[in-house]
Amino acid sequence: MVSTPPPWDYRALIDAAAGPDTATLLDLGTGGGEWLAGWLDGRTTALPRVVAAESWPPNVPVAGRRLAPLGVTVVHTDGALDNVDQGPADRSGRLPFRGASFDAVVNRHSSYRPEEVARVLRPGGTFVTQQVAAGDGTLHRLLDLPVPPAGDWTLRYAVNQAAEGGLTVVDAGVGADVTTYHDVAPLAWYLRQVPWAVPGYDPVRDPDRLRRVQRYIDTHGPLEIRRHHFWLRAIRRTD
Repeated sequence: MVSTPPPWDYRALIDAAAGPDTATLLDLGTGGGEWLAGWLDGRTTALPRVVAAESWPPNVPVAGRRLAPLGVTVVHTDGALDNVDQGPADRSGRLPFRGASFDAVVNRHSSYRPEEVARVLRPGGTFVTQQVAAGDGTLHRLLDLPVPPAGDWTLRYAVNQAAEGGLTVVDAGVGADVTTYHDVAPLAWYLRQVPWAVPGYDPVRDPDRLRRVQRYIDTHGPLEIRRHHFWLRAIRRTD
């Protein structure tokens, strides 16, 4: 398996957001803390206060063990609904922090409530997120499963939602990553680790579909899966 990342450097985006005036940073949706640990380990200057938030319970102790030696507090938070499913009556994704608690909030591949991000940011504070856009059904077609309707999660949607939540987007970009599979085993591992990539499909209970993918690779050569991404940088409005 070979992966080519999107055409931007997420680490550089976060480095720019966590400049010399940044004292407090929240990593929203930290997962097991892998990315945050690597980023902090590579920094030449320490941040006075870093907090990692995670909503999936099994990840919380994993992140805690990984990040505690780096001085990071890990907090279990309520998960937000997918951004496109949020509405006025939705109360998911509330963050257990006081208003204006952070100079920067960063988020990689996790849903979020823009109004909550804006609330916990200080006025003028920075929010950076990288997101996987709505899928194009490639995996579903390969597995001979019904292709879901095209989704609405796009950069345009995210920019509009941010504005409604009290954030002003100042920079953004779109692109894709490409993963090349030379055999089906890494794809099977991915589908086990990221079950929401193809909801309802269990590669352990239904391995025949993966065998068909392996036959496709044997016949046509390596399989390329392209995922569309976008990123944005926003600031909390001061008005």
